Amino acid sequence: MKKLCGRYVLVSAYEVIENACVVFDEKIVAVEKGDNISEDTVVTHGFASIHTHLGLYPIRTTLDSYLRLDEWVRKCVWPWERYLRQEPELSYASAVLALSKLVLSGVTAVADMHFNEDLVAEAFLRIGVRGDLSVAIMSKGVYESLDEALRDNLELARKLRSSDLLKVRLGPTTPRLLTPEEFKKVVEVAGEIGVGIHTHIAEVPDDAEYLKRERGMSLKDFIEYVDLRRVSTIVAHGVWLDSDSLSALAHPNVAIAHCPSSNTLLRDGAAPVRNYLEKNVRVGLGVDVSPTYSMLDEIRAALPLHLGRGDLGFRELFNAATSTGYRALGIGSGLIEIGETADIVLWRLSEPTPDPVTGVVAFANVSEVYVMGRKIVEGGQLVGVPSSEIREFEKNVVRHRRKCLST
Repeated sequence: MKKLCGRYVLVSAYEVIENACVVFDEKIVAVEKGDNISEDTVVTHGFASIHTHLGLYPIRTTLDSYLRLDEWVRKCVWPWERYLRQEPELSYASAVLALSKLVLSGVTAVADMHFNEDLVAEAFLRIGVRGDLSVAIMSKGVYESLDEALRDNLELARKLRSSDLLKVRLGPTTPRLLTPEEFKKVVEVAGEIGVGIHTHIAEVPDDAEYLKRERGMSLKDFIEYVDLRRVSTIVAHGVWLDSDSLSALAHPNVAIAHCPSSNTLLRDGAAPVRNYLEKNVRVGLGVDVSPTYSMLDEIRAALPLHLGRGDLGFRELFNAATSTGYRALGIGSGLIEIGETADIVLWRLSEPTPDPVTGVVAFANVSEVYVMGRKIVEGGQLVGVPSSEIREFEKNVVRHRRKCLST
């Protein structure tokens, strides 16, 4: 048995135990009172980023180019993604780099959608973090056809069937890169093989406008036609969902991944998260593509973004990153409780605080991280990947990024 003790143990965003220890192996077996615990320590459940593109980590700084989403995708994303398909080993290096940042911000589970996901899976296993992986399925863009993309995603599901750390979803990208019939087919296949869906809907107003113009469908019509509620579904962004489409998504199988940083930098808009919560739509947090790949930065970015828009506090955002995220991924409760998987983080506070939730978000550093009871961070450093190797990955990725984006 292992034991992790903190001046504060955050059972949830809303329940704190002072001077306590969490006892665990692969699962949490007890939470008990402790003695002589360092004043600067907080123990929490790990965070989940339920929408992430690890392969885009090398081009994260292009978000400051003041481009709108579609222009950014055409000028920066698709060229890089085509390059990755020619140089697949870069997906592994990019994933290691991105995951190293995420884990050191307290993330223990990541839903990733991209290409070369078999190599991305190796990065997850190397670091020891949980993964929920999907291939970006499209019938135009980087892939030549729906069949090609779906075949890659199904092969990934076959390869990772027996992994205890990794699971697979199917990843139909957006209504604008698949016809409704193609999208529906992907959802049907997901239902047949017993996996979930990871998709983008209403990141920008163009989704609804495109469906109305090309097919005479509203977003609600589309959601009901493809039957998203049939399977466990992550809807990335959801910035421009109207009340009808929200009603169609209000189901235990569905969660929206709110991505504050990317939505702000791409000027997508601010999702009315308070409205979503009031309509019983679950909302977790996703790093998506961000300048830092830090869940703490997403929480910090969300706080001012929602001022005057149905204010959200640190506790609600912390809950979105832990409990809602873990439930959306089907892993567990995301709480520090007996029987829950031991995905636990020990934080060190840089100054005293009467509020450990605010303290963790505002001025804490990761000291130790455990996933399924296995230590993957010690003393603020990754256990599985030496810092010298991280530096070599950085150099290699930068060299390839320059080569790709200069052509």
